[in-house]
Amino acid sequence: MEMAVDGGPRAGADGLRWLVVTPAGSSEPSAVPDEAALLARSREGSTEAFAALVRVHQARVRAYLMTYLRRPELVDDLAQDVFLSAFRDLKDYGGGGSFRVWLLGIARHRALKHLRDDGRRRSREHRSVDQMLVEWRVEMLESHADLDERDRMLRALEGCLAKLPVDSASIVREFYFGHLPMTDIAGRRAKSEGALRMTLLRIRQSLRACVEKTLMAAT
Repeated sequence: MEMAVDGGPRAGADGLRWLVVTPAGSSEPSAVPDEAALLARSREGSTEAFAALVRVHQARVRAYLMTYLRRPELVDDLAQDVFLSAFRDLKDYGGGGSFRVWLLGIARHRALKHLRDDGRRRSREHRSVDQMLVEWRVEMLESHADLDERDRMLRALEGCLAKLPVDSASIVREFYFGHLPMTDIAGRRAKSEGALRMTLLRIRQSLRACVEKTLMAAT
């Protein structure tokens, strides 16, 4: 998400006249404005007033997000989301408590959502081969109920891995067994992360088809 060097308004993608928060590293203004007055004007739609509130609170919001996310560029994006959400939902802030605490509550929600989504994504991407075998076993449980099934599947998988093209086998070793980050594996091959994800998906599909074919031929 693009960052601006000032707190001036601009047209947001959602049609709002939005302001973009200043870059990471900004400090809070030395003179604290009348927050109640700025909030009142912001509720009336003043992006100039809300820009002043952003300048007051952005350093604390970023510091809070950085505690959990550790990536400045991601913190910049989420801080932007926090203030955009706050601007949209000012009607929900009753004024009975600290505005900063209310902002940090939004920041907490955004950070939790990101971490949960990222955790689910990493879980999908870093499934071990054994986990894939477990999934296949569940699907074939009715037709392959004997105790030797898992061993047959492992042997079939080993044979299928040996048949992979050299680069595909290397990707499997690096990702599933070497646990290298996807960004590193993609960089070694001058690919984007998205392209590598699609490559891994095709490799998994190929391995699954090969294992199932091998098992069927053995029966």
